[in-house]
Order: sequence, then C-alpha cells, then structure tokens
Amino acid sequence: MNERRAKTFVIILALPALLLPAACLLYILFKGVPALDWAMLFGSSEAADAFGSVTTLWPQIAGSLLLMLGACLLAAPVALGGTLFYALTASARQRQGLLGMMHLLVGIPPIVYGLCGLIVLVHLLHWGISLLTGMVILAVIILPMLLLNSVNAIARIPSEKTEAARALGLSHGQLIRRVWLPAAWPALITGLLLGMARALSETAPILFTATVFSGVAWPDSLFSPVTSLQTHIFYLAQEGANAQSVDIAWASAVILVALVTALSFSASALRKVRMH
Repeated sequence: MNERRAKTFVIILALPALLLPAACLLYILFKGVPALDWAMLFGSSEAADAFGSVTTLWPQIAGSLLLMLGACLLAAPVALGGTLFYALTASARQRQGLLGMMHLLVGIPPIVYGLCGLIVLVHLLHWGISLLTGMVILAVIILPMLLLNSVNAIARIPSEKTEAARALGLSHGQLIRRVWLPAAWPALITGLLLGMARALSETAPILFTATVFSGVAWPDSLFSPVTSLQTHIFYLAQEGANAQSVDIAWASAVILVALVTALSFSASALRKVRMH
C-alpha cells in the first residue's frame, strides 16, 4: 500500500514536467502551422513595407544553420583535443582542473558570453556584428558540453580494451583509431547533435553580436551580419499589435522547434544504437 502511494505521489510530481512542455508544443503548433506555407519557407524576396512583413523566411533559416554549423566546426576539434589530452597525457590534478573549468563554463548564463563577445570581439577586435563573431560565441557556449560528453564517452569504454591495446604496443594514434573511435563514435555524434541543437536554440548571445533584423539574405563574408530565426522571433514578438508580425513569429517558432526536434530525435536514435 505504501509503495502504491509513493508511486502515485511520484506520478503526480512528474505530471507537470510532462504536461506543460506538451501543452506549450501543441500551442506553438496550433498558432504557427496555419501561418506556414511553401512560399514563406522558400520564397524569393523580402518585403520592406512594414515591420515584420516578409514573403520568405529562408534567410533566417540559412542564418541559423550557418551559425550552428560554424559553431560546431570551431568547437568540435577543440573538444576532441581536450578529450585526448584528458585521456592520454593529463595528470590527476590537470584532469580535475579541466573538468572543474568545464563545469564552471556550463553554468555561466549565455547572455554573459554575448556581453563578452560584444566587448572583446565586436569592439576590441573590430570584428563587428558578424557571422564569425556569432560562430565563436556559440562555439564557446557548446564547447563544455561537447568536451564533457566526449570525456564520458571515452570513460565508458571498458578499461580492459584499452589495457589490452597498450599491452600489444599500440601507439596513441592506433589506440584512438582502432579502439576508442569504433566504440565511442555513437556517443560522440550524439553529443555533437545535442551541441548543434543547443547552438540552434540560443538567442541572447547572438542578439547583439551576430544578427540583424532584416536587410541580409546571405552574408557576403564571415564579417557580415546574418539574420536568424531566434532573433527574428524576438523582434517580431515585440510587435503584439501587428497581427501579421505575430503570425510570422509563430511560423518562425514552428520551424525552429522542428529543427531542434529533428536534431534531438537523431541524437536519441544514436543513443539507442550505442546502447545496443
């Protein structure tokens, strides 16, 4: 009887965590799906006659994807290098310091990274509000997640395999290629996909370092600004009196949620591969 009561109590506590996100998702779909159409996704031009009046969202989609991919391309090699240093050559004190630093960086609010990027990259280094600035800031944000995931992926490999490889005289490179990568690649790709989802969902760090509201269809260079779904939603949501702007904001939200969900589901599928 006590076990049944405890189970019921746990279910009651868990219900808000299940129902509230589901309700939010359904409401986003309810408001955003009717505003979506093929022309809005892949139209050929932007109208400039009113705030939030657009005929296409592809520049925002492209900008979000460019920022996400660039951040991952910058962060992934650094995370992999840090992981190999941790696993192969670091002392116990260095390992403790590295993990402590990564956990500290994970806890810093993203807007603080954005402020640092504004001061250092935009003003001191004169990169300006640009694609490269946004990539670097997002890379710094997702780097701790990628590194900690990679360290855990290597740590989950049975020590017997590593010891046997070393006993056979395999070099560090051979150990990585023949033992660690075949065993850890699903976890590494899973972490990368989750990092991509995190980069795709960040708004505050790129709001004043990488993006503008309109006027950019495709960046001319790494030092040009971009538009993004995240900041587009932010700007449009401030125009509560403009029904068209609000509808476009909901449509943008549906696209952004779909992209993040696709990455999360891909990571979940890879996690199942790893478990088997």
